[in-house]
Amino acid sequence: MKTPRLHPETIEEVKQRADVVDVISEQVVLRKRGKDYVGLCPFHQEKTPSFTVSPSKQMYYCFGCGASGNAIKFLMEIGKQSFSEVVLDLARRYQVSVRSLEPEQRQQLQRQISEQEQLYEILALATSFYQHALRQPQGLVTLKYLQSQRLLSQTTIQEFHLGYAPSGWDTLYRYLVEQKGKPVGHVDRKKLLRQEFRRVVLVPRFDAVIVAAALVQGN
Repeated sequence: MKTPRLHPETIEEVKQRADVVDVISEQVVLRKRGKDYVGLCPFHQEKTPSFTVSPSKQMYYCFGCGASGNAIKFLMEIGKQSFSEVVLDLARRYQVSVRSLEPEQRQQLQRQISEQEQLYEILALATSFYQHALRQPQGLVTLKYLQSQRLLSQTTIQEFHLGYAPSGWDTLYRYLVEQKGKPVGHVDRKKLLRQEFRRVVLVPRFDAVIVAAALVQGN
């Protein structure tokens, strides 16, 4: 049976009701660490938990492999299901009334969903890139600054996804386009074609997609 194209209001209500901790804890053993939960990542093999679930952001993120998303994305990845299949399952589980779209509305929604997924993935990759850079030779001075001057623990640095923007205006662009094969147009949409932040600490905000920067080296 073909899965119906769902109305945006149904999708939004499912997103609001589906708790990320509730959904993921059925597949992953989670333990509380501060305001978040941690466990072994289900998407790659590891011995030390690097998989973090945030109730306040309704997001998960793996520091080991970079997997990230919300409850819907998790079930899509873990169960190899389509977006609509997962939303329908969650709608039944959380008793959400299901509305479907008229044919002419379906194509427009599909374009929107596809673009949103691409942009979200680009932002997640950018976050992973900056986190990795913090532990590279060029970022070690910044890491030391965070630990010795700001007295931040490794746990805090990981919890808040702190990263470091290396020097060079196109390092992130080359990583996203040349290494990860992301379309230039999508990268440009998020103003990542030219790296505005250089030699700074970066703090991502996943809910509003805002990056805050603090200068720690040079000009």
